Amino acid sequence: MPAKYRDAIAESAHGQIVITVDHADKCLLVYPMDQWEKVERTLMGLPNMNRRVRNMQRLILGHASELELDAQGRVLLPAPLREYAGLGKKAVLVGQSTKFELWDADVWNTARDLWLEEAQADDEANDILSQVSM
Repeated sequence: MPAKYRDAIAESAHGQIVITVDHADKCLLVYPMDQWEKVERTLMGLPNMNRRVRNMQRLILGHASELELDAQGRVLLPAPLREYAGLGKKAVLVGQSTKFELWDADVWNTARDLWLEEAQADDEANDILSQVSM
């Protein structure tokens, strides 16, 4: 975990994070504990009589691993999470506001290139993004 985020996580979540699978992409989701608690409450508040909701709860909550950052901001990822994301020697940590995504570097590069192609060909996305001041 980069130092600037490690300090924020240490302050807001006492160095505790939760890592789980992303149900849509082959990456891992990394939440500071305070943010994870909100996600967990939301997921558990969904109507679990719905099969799709139950399956999503099983995937996300069932794979959730509570971990603590060491002094250097590292964690040891459980093997099932590493396998799910296909993590090799190089990984990419992508900030997403209240969470991070952890990707295998090769998978990230391939997906990013595809997303860029799609975005450039998507007039609706271009219209929406033109409203964002950068």
